[in-house]
Amino acid sequence: MNRMMLVAGSLLALTGCAGNVDAPGAGGTDDADGFETAPGPLRAGDVIAYAAETSHPYAGGWKQAITSPGATFVRVHFNDFSLAKGDYVTVSSPDGTQSFRYEDRGPNGDGDVWAFAVDGETAIVELHSTSGGGHGFSIADIGHGTLALAPEPLTSGEATPGSISIARKPSGGTPDIVCATEGRENVACHDLDAQQGPVARLLFRRDAGMYLCTGWLIEGPYDNTLITNNHCISTQTEVTSLEARFGYQSTDCPGMNIAAGQPFAGSTLLKTNSRTRSRSKGGLDYTLIQLTGDSAGNPQATWRKLTPTTAAPSVGAFINFIQHPGGRPKQVGYWRDAAHSLRCQIDTIDQTYSGTVVGSQIGYSCDSEGGSSGSPIIDAVSGNVVGLHHLADVEWFNCRNGGTEMSAICADAGDLIRCASN
Repeated sequence: MNRMMLVAGSLLALTGCAGNVDAPGAGGTDDADGFETAPGPLRAGDVIAYAAETSHPYAGGWKQAITSPGATFVRVHFNDFSLAKGDYVTVSSPDGTQSFRYEDRGPNGDGDVWAFAVDGETAIVELHSTSGGGHGFSIADIGHGTLALAPEPLTSGEATPGSISIARKPSGGTPDIVCATEGRENVACHDLDAQQGPVARLLFRRDAGMYLCTGWLIEGPYDNTLITNNHCISTQTEVTSLEARFGYQSTDCPGMNIAAGQPFAGSTLLKTNSRTRSRSKGGLDYTLIQLTGDSAGNPQATWRKLTPTTAAPSVGAFINFIQHPGGRPKQVGYWRDAAHSLRCQIDTIDQTYSGTVVGSQIGYSCDSEGGSSGSPIIDAVSGNVVGLHHLADVEWFNCRNGGTEMSAICADAGDLIRCASN
């Protein structure tokens, strides 16, 4: 067994790709060796109890600092949120550089409001009202960040951060790794605005944790339709807690300046298809979600959409793998080696990986890590999406990642999305 691992490690050093699955215990199923045998989203924090509320009805303004010691970010969860017309609540950072506004019964009109993340351990919640008369709200729990979502800009000459190389498992059961070389770059290093704009970092609640994945706006009949993996989001409760942040990325190739981006809330679960087959169902690992707009507009009007295709992918075709690895600012898998001499490309088509639908998978040697799940695999020539990334190290000695072919998702989703044929 040890000899096998040494051989695998030697081959890993030659390939320059990386896994996308999280560390053991962070959303997947552990095997006897302590490694995951199924992918899961990247855990970014915990959900902890917090008791606070206005009077019901409230008689005027209300303000409180919500502090969770040691948190890298705070998300405030409001229940029974209902304000009188003209009143509103802000959730802000102490210095006011981050501030988000909520009114009426919240973005989805149901009184269940997960405020967007505020960096640091304190969020200032303030009810702005001159006369009162509304019901108000209660706060029963908050999201306590354990993973930094606002990294400092890189200094000149500093390498883009990545995960470490460790022993791996075949068939999509690999912890986060970057194999010896790192071929990803900031999206600003290439002219990819039309392709990278619709890609967002996803932050959401699942049970007692806060998690990260990637998603993207997809062409369809409903405004603001977003697609990600089923192993990331699969329930309406998770959708309700979703923060989809677009434009969180470096504005220059070296990564010296980082744009905060624009967050939008999740609204409706449209359709989901499980990661693996069960009694001939599932195995495509995708979820379609509708996002809400806000007073500043709607996501697709600002950030545009990507078009999936039913065209068969071709071995050797160059791809752009746009992602939020580790929840960090947006990057593109463009090269598959540190020397930037080998382009990311499709290596295999019509494969069957890790319990998926027979013949539904593509494989590619291109870096990813936890948080990359749900990223689009884009044909570099047409600009259309050929795959939905969801697995890592799908073949033993190739350090190869895997995605579901969009032709299979197009067939299953039906009228919920619109697919090109080229």
